[in-house]
Amino acid sequence: MGNLDSTIYKGKSVEKTLNLVFDEGDDVLAGIKNAIRQHNIREASALNAEGQLKDATINYFNKSRFVSTDIKNGRIVSCSGRFMNLKDGVIGDMHVGFMLGMQMWDGTLVKAVAAKGFELTLKFYQNAEDAAKEAGLSGVKN
Repeated sequence: MGNLDSTIYKGKSVEKTLNLVFDEGDDVLAGIKNAIRQHNIREASALNAEGQLKDATINYFNKSRFVSTDIKNGRIVSCSGRFMNLKDGVIGDMHVGFMLGMQMWDGTLVKAVAAKGFELTLKFYQNAEDAAKEAGLSGVKN
């Protein structure tokens, strides 16, 4: 096994959220990855989703069979996921639950096209000193 790069962070962190608002036709997964890169977020979790996806594909297991299903105009009722900003790019996945009429569908989101006004909130942690600089404060008090 080769060398493994690692760090131990001993400083203080601040929990922050980033709210992403998508236009109709936007690629949701690409938008998440772009936002994470743009804001230099190391790791983020999907916290909340509101609105509909115009077009989506989810993967899931039905008994012992792996299945992909396309969903049109589905309203997300639950989401969870984790994304990491690594040297090779942003990786991660998102698990979603959809309501279509009275039927619930859930699985791993592999394609998502936003309907107008779709919103997704990401939660992440930022170094307290960096957060203070961003807010225009000169230092962090303990």
